[in-house]
Amino acid sequence: MKLTRDAVSEPPNTVSVGASGEADQMAALLEFERMATAITEVSPAVVPGMLQTAEYARAIMSAGIPNGENDKRVMMRLGRRDLITRRRAPIRFTAVVLESALHQLIGGPEVMADQLQFLLEMGERDNVEIRVIPRSAGWTPAHAGPFVLLEFAKAAPVVHLEHHRSSVFLRDEADVKAFVSAREDVERMAMSPEATVGLIARVINQEETPK
Repeated sequence: MKLTRDAVSEPPNTVSVGASGEADQMAALLEFERMATAITEVSPAVVPGMLQTAEYARAIMSAGIPNGENDKRVMMRLGRRDLITRRRAPIRFTAVVLESALHQLIGGPEVMADQLQFLLEMGERDNVEIRVIPRSAGWTPAHAGPFVLLEFAKAAPVVHLEHHRSSVFLRDEADVKAFVSAREDVERMAMSPEATVGLIARVINQEETPK
């Protein structure tokens, strides 16, 4: 009920820029995630945040951030994963990434190998679906940039967009509908969860094979 009332009082789309805006948007995102029943994250370049290992997340967040602050951000990101691992009513989480994201050695070979293995483990959960868009698919809406689609039991969907120090929430019906359509397109072009598992396993084996 609170989410529905807040959605009515909020402007259809909101944009935040800079450190203060970033904090406000993060608080809003955490609330939306807490209330969601399903989340789809299309993340073309990197593994989605809720599926990141600590070292992978630390490598992404390390640029220009003091170690203490970096550690806090990593712990916050790992804490958000409770939404999909909790025993009681975990949310349905769908991750869609480009195949190239599996080959980006973020944090180095060992960190990436651990990250890919962790994807396999998370993909075994009934409420988690991991899909890879193969290189052969050509251009897809995922190439236009990352987005998160949050869906709720008793409220309209919300889209979250993030780019460096700016962040956007879309509530406008037409705008959200466009991203729902984009989600359907990328899922149609992506490999099945079963084929994705096979691909990730092959990438791990290739990286571990001495050259």
